[in-house]
Order: sequence, then structure tokens, then C-alpha cells
Amino acid sequence: LHRVALWRGRSDRGGRLSHAIDMTAGLAGILLMDAQRSTVSTSAVTVLSPTTSLYQLRNAYSTLLLRSVNGLADTYRHQKKSALLSVSHCCALAGLPLWIVDVRHDASHNELPSLGVCRIAALESLRFWRGRYWDSLEERVWAAPVKGWNGGVVEGMMNNNGPPPSAS
Repeated sequence: LHRVALWRGRSDRGGRLSHAIDMTAGLAGILLMDAQRSTVSTSAVTVLSPTTSLYQLRNAYSTLLLRSVNGLADTYRHQKKSALLSVSHCCALAGLPLWIVDVRHDASHNELPSLGVCRIAALESLRFWRGRYWDSLEERVWAAPVKGWNGGVVEGMMNNNGPPPSAS
């Protein structure tokens, strides 16, 4: 999360990052905050932290899920140059589980989802962004040919185990 904050500060787009990075940081941040907030141990007694209400937490989760789903749908609409595509159709094309789209719909138009549903949806959304963005980025970075220390091309960073031994 600190690295993303640095990227945001260095962004030449006014702090804006790609949707995948923004959502990954947001989802990871809310899950971390929830985990730290959920229990505070004082001697042998465990109590809920009073700093964040359950409603505020459900609202924060719902907002991130809503932005994650809508941003994904907007990306597909922009790529297809069609604003007529439904949110669920776009998300299905992207491979996002449709029950997460339903959670987003409920958060937007009905009652906020329960905290348990929010947590599960956030975890599944984080898995989705890992598979959709981070895993493919990792494959491209680690599989791309790079120049080695001696000027030769190394067939991927994984094959580049450090500087070559000295020729003495």
C-alpha cells in the first residue's frame, strides 16, 4: 500500500493510477483496516474497536466494490465503443463472478450488503484483479528479454541470477 501511495504521488496524471492498481490498493486497504479494527486485545478480553462503526465499514466496502465493478464495465464499454452494454454483460466478458455484480447492484439500489458478504466479495474481487492484472503483468515483466550486465540479452529476468562471475 505504501508503494501505491508513492506511485500516486509520482503520477503525471494528477495522482491517478490505472483502475486495476487503484482497486487492488483500495480492496487490500479496506481488508487490512477491517482486520486491524475487528479486534483489539486488552489482557484476556477482546472487544470491538469503537473507531469505525459496522455501518461505516459496510459502506466503505460497498463503495470499493461498486467502483471496482463499474470501472471494469466502463473499460469494456470504452473498448467496444458502446455505452449500451450492461454492467453484468461487461463483467461476464471480463470473467468477474456475477454474484459480485449482484452485490454491487444491492449496494447501489437496495440495502448495503452484510459485513460478511462484503468481506467475501472484497476477497474475491482482489483475486480477480490479481489474475486479470497482476499475474499477467508479472508474466510480461519476468518473461521479457532484458539486457544483461555484459550487454547481452538474457531471456527473462528469472534467468538473470545476478552479475556474471568476474573473468579473473
